Amino acid sequence: MAQKETSALILAAGKGIRMKSDMPKVLHMVCGAPMLGYVLETARACSLNPIRVVVGYGHARVQKEFAGKKIDWIRQKEQLGTGHAVMTAAAKYQGFTGEVLVLPGDVPLLTAETVNLLLRAHRRAKADCTILTAELNDPAGYGRIIRDGRGAVSAIVEHKDATKAQLKIKEINSGIMVFRGASLFGIIRELKSDNAQGEYYLTDVVTLLKRRRKKVAAFTVEDGREVLGINSRAQLAEVGRIMRMRIIERFMEEGVTIVDPENTYIERDVEIGRDTVILPYTVINAGVRVGRGCEVGPFTHLRVGTVMEDGAEVGNFTEVKKGLIGRNTKAKHLSYLGDVKIGADANIGAGTIVANYDGRKKHLTVIGRGAFVGSGSVLVAPVKVGKNAVTGAGAVVTRAHDVPDGGVVVGVPARPLKKKKTEKKKKKRR
Repeated sequence: MAQKETSALILAAGKGIRMKSDMPKVLHMVCGAPMLGYVLETARACSLNPIRVVVGYGHARVQKEFAGKKIDWIRQKEQLGTGHAVMTAAAKYQGFTGEVLVLPGDVPLLTAETVNLLLRAHRRAKADCTILTAELNDPAGYGRIIRDGRGAVSAIVEHKDATKAQLKIKEINSGIMVFRGASLFGIIRELKSDNAQGEYYLTDVVTLLKRRRKKVAAFTVEDGREVLGINSRAQLAEVGRIMRMRIIERFMEEGVTIVDPENTYIERDVEIGRDTVILPYTVINAGVRVGRGCEVGPFTHLRVGTVMEDGAEVGNFTEVKKGLIGRNTKAKHLSYLGDVKIGADANIGAGTIVANYDGRKKHLTVIGRGAFVGSGSVLVAPVKVGKNAVTGAGAVVTRAHDVPDGGVVVGVPARPLKKKKTEKKKKKRR
């Protein structure tokens, strides 16, 4: 392999005991995606190759989640610490002469920009190891960076092994480190587990390298939030909040009005066009597409597969799942629209329910262009409401009883509205 090639080695074997969950920690969701997915995305954005992931607890479940991705999986049968995880991977790096970037699988806020800055700093320093550090106001739980009288890194001390004086240090080890591959794997087997947790710490490699007069450097990230790890439900919520604000700020920069950012929930992989207004207490899940000049909310839930075309409006207490809302169509109040295709310029009255599930399967409902669905209507899928058709208030349109173009139906079950005899006579006289 070429000297400049850089491999990502992602450590994702831990159960995450403090999460108190049967799910592998790295599969817990952050804004619509598992936390490990963000780390993999960052590695790819930095053109790291090969990407190797060390898995342990729930390994089959993790691998299934990312099936089809270009990942070299390594199984750590016993989880004996970060150093042991790297030992487990050592055989994969025989003859490798490039760089190895070690990444925890639980740092979804880390950006590709920061990783590239770290790699550049490592190369400029011609170091054997460069540690990504951060200054945190509350460094509890993190290993502390120990520096010598000249300011150079001399060691990393884990929180549980630190003295009272060392615990006062604010500069922490993020767990993100880039190594010269030959230096890392030439020394990794020398790690010992004589510490408070009885584990093999990867951070002890720093001390071993220093003893051999190898160069250890550090690069401090500008925004310490990028390296926040997730070890508890509270930390999961905090990282999720930061990620949501990143997403929301990006949309506002692109011309979307978000009236109350703190009370708006938008996940990743969402598209929103300019001049759209998002009102408070709206939830937009991953995979939703919203066009230009739309209005969403308040108290609206747009679920996966939903598309709103330009000028569409979905409002108060309305939920849409896998629905196409046509151009300039309005569904403003108290509705459930699941598995539905609605044409342009339609009106969906308050309290409309698309009953898409028959107890076994979900079925499609089609509502044509310019249709008027009266308040309280229930459309039992599969069913079609034609172009410019009307359903009366409270109508229940049963499955397969389609409403023709321009038709009017009323009642329970819905049936065509018959014209009065007097109206027919008047037409005959004319």
